[in-house]
Amino acid sequence: MKLTAIDQQASANGKRQGVSDRRSSSGLASDGTISQLFRAYFNNKMTLLIFLIQAKTLKLNSQTVEEISRFLDDIFHHMLIGEAQRQYQEAFEFLKSFFRALPDVSQEQRDLAKEFIRDLYQAVGIDLKADI
Repeated sequence: MKLTAIDQQASANGKRQGVSDRRSSSGLASDGTISQLFRAYFNNKMTLLIFLIQAKTLKLNSQTVEEISRFLDDIFHHMLIGEAQRQYQEAFEFLKSFFRALPDVSQEQRDLAKEFIRDLYQAVGIDLKADI
């Protein structure tokens, strides 16, 4: 392996570039902080989905629909396991189809989408504080 000039200078000075001691700081948050960060992330994303459900005339572009689908897929595949995936699969599939069809959806479909949003909050163990 060939050393770059910076690597050679750091070796000559006895210093490393970047993080000086990787053992003392992993860069990872504590479990409590991770939980808070996930809750904030989830609530932010879901708030946008709720706004979109309520918007009567908004047509989403294909990139936005893909981003929504990826978010829902990430929650489904990484936050739910086993029986929970089977239990909530219909909700995820419906919501992805719903956002692809906007704004050409009925009020009944909007109401069902809101119910499924409530279900997703329940699935990940977060209380939905607002009435949607």
